[in-house]
Amino acid sequence: MATKFLIVIAAVVAVMAALVLLPSFNKGPATTDQTQMSLEYNRQHLSRIENGQFAATSAEVLTIGNDGSAKYRKLVGAPDEKAFTISSDDLKRLKDLIVGTGFMQIPDANYQQKEGLASVTQYTLKVSADGSTKTINWVDPDSNDSVPSIIGNVGEQLDNIITKYAG
Repeated sequence: MATKFLIVIAAVVAVMAALVLLPSFNKGPATTDQTQMSLEYNRQHLSRIENGQFAATSAEVLTIGNDGSAKYRKLVGAPDEKAFTISSDDLKRLKDLIVGTGFMQIPDANYQQKEGLASVTQYTLKVSADGSTKTINWVDPDSNDSVPSIIGNVGEQLDNIITKYAG
């Protein structure tokens, strides 16, 4: 009789231990991404005016902090400012694209537009990641075909974030 009682108590303890441990099995691997990253992204649409100079028809700034907090500002035309938080998935995708692909090893660069264009979109990206800072200036692919694709991919990702959260 005492043996049956001990077996029942041992079974209850085993079930309770399993219930306590079960939630930790469902969480999956712990996040190990400790990369500290923040950025400022500027986008300007420029058109040539009568005197041959370029004038901004639109200008926007997107800043993103390491925690996903973001601020979007429209600088030309009707002022517009929005604060939001990007999702952890979007932030991870952005960090993977910038830190995980070798983007931070690209030399600081200034990719200028071709001569004779009537309009151009210029971009500036300043990224701070794990103690290093990178600044890259480039133009849309139609205005300069030597811009590395990784730079264009980062710009597209940031444009998508603007459209998704501030659009």
